Amino acid sequence: MSFTKGSKAAQDVISFLHTMGRLKDTARQGWVDNQIGSPESISDHMYRMSLMCMMCPDTSLNRDRMIKMALCHDTAESIIGDISPAMNVPKEVKRQQEAQAMQELCTLVSSSPSMTFSTELSNLFDEYEAQETAESHFVKDMDLLEMIVQAHSYESMNPGKDLSSFFKSGAGIRHPWARAIFETLLETRPYLVHKEKQMKEASRM
Repeated sequence: MSFTKGSKAAQDVISFLHTMGRLKDTARQGWVDNQIGSPESISDHMYRMSLMCMMCPDTSLNRDRMIKMALCHDTAESIIGDISPAMNVPKEVKRQQEAQAMQELCTLVSSSPSMTFSTELSNLFDEYEAQETAESHFVKDMDLLEMIVQAHSYESMNPGKDLSSFFKSGAGIRHPWARAIFETLLETRPYLVHKEKQMKEASRM
């Protein structure tokens, strides 16, 4: 198909980009559920995840592929939204919805010179979901760790706010570099610091 001004292929790419734009405006549902004011967007989450993958010191891993995977792993949410555990949507149903959304997104750019991008987008999403490679394991760690960094930040911004459920997710973090960061965040939780301060003040009364 010819890729020229006004062509269907060009229009499809624009449609894809507009669809990706929804990620900038869609709040992460977990923060909404916890009444966080002005919560981060899905796009915010993926951006910092990508930077964290870029920081990876493990030379045995393909860093470039992990950065791309981080950028792609939540793209289906541009269509289906962010489905949080609190919604109690069965995993298989969520998986089917994501697969259908990814097929729709990849189809949009499959008829243009971006066809290689369409294939790469699909492959990276599938690799992340399968969780069979060392790279996908690391990106999953970053998915959890970025969320915990954000929880740490929100506890700091909202004194007395207990976001323990997000920190508990860190039990699944495997890579030593990621675990060191997680354990440091856990030791310095603003909620626990705030609680300890309150207890000390109460004991003086």
